[in-house]
Amino acid sequence: MRFLRNYLWFVIFIFSSSFASSVQPEEFRLRAHHIFWKKQEANTDREIHFGRGVAAKILGKYQLLRDESKANYVSQIGTGISAQLGRPEIRYYFGILDTEEINAFAAPGGYIFVTKGALKLMRNEAQLAGVLAHELAHVGQKHIIRKLKLQSTDSSVTSGIAQVLGGASLSAKIALERLNDLAFKMLMEEGLSKDDEADADQKALEMLITTGYDPQSYLDFLKSLKPHLAQGTAEVLSKTHPTIEFRYSKLKEFISRNELDKIQGKKNEKRFKKIMAAL
Repeated sequence: MRFLRNYLWFVIFIFSSSFASSVQPEEFRLRAHHIFWKKQEANTDREIHFGRGVAAKILGKYQLLRDESKANYVSQIGTGISAQLGRPEIRYYFGILDTEEINAFAAPGGYIFVTKGALKLMRNEAQLAGVLAHELAHVGQKHIIRKLKLQSTDSSVTSGIAQVLGGASLSAKIALERLNDLAFKMLMEEGLSKDDEADADQKALEMLITTGYDPQSYLDFLKSLKPHLAQGTAEVLSKTHPTIEFRYSKLKEFISRNELDKIQGKKNEKRFKKIMAAL
């Protein structure tokens, strides 16, 4: 919505200037459209470049699972959901991390990972779709970039953020590497805010409903995490996310407030179990 509002104000400004010019309004509209999208492309390129560095750090810690059929399946489900984000300028990448840890990660620019341990815990495709939708929401809302921007007091980090967001020259390689380190630490140790996680959960539920998946399956998956958090098999998840009780209660409030209680959808349990067999 903010994206659309900014675009509309920009077009209105350009049109208002046309009265002082001999150029026709249609030409102004086309120029405005061209300039606006050139800026968006530049910003997106920087976001993707930043996210690629963060994804590289994730893959420095975990190896990718070498199973083409499972990887293709996760990518297919994730790509289908990503259309709901309204960011067609991003090409999304999905991967399975070969670890028994239970977690999933999203790096800026569309790099999404889910662990083998998380897939083992899932019971159907709707749960997989919910987890991927949650991570996609972090990308769509630029949660990591926004948190880095708000928290930064270090001038070198501020410079790197400006580069990512399109507001500085390209002389900030060291700062950008520093940003990659901070984003990686955020994913592995600090986490995002409770509000960001609740926002991602709610947007995940909306995307599940829009794509025809069963929303309750995502809540069931969240509940299934609780014993694993206590046992330590989801250590990183426990450090970087709010409690399951908090997330579950927030989602139940969201469902009740929007009268979504009776909505059901596909689970595709048989297909999920067939493809994910022998994990």
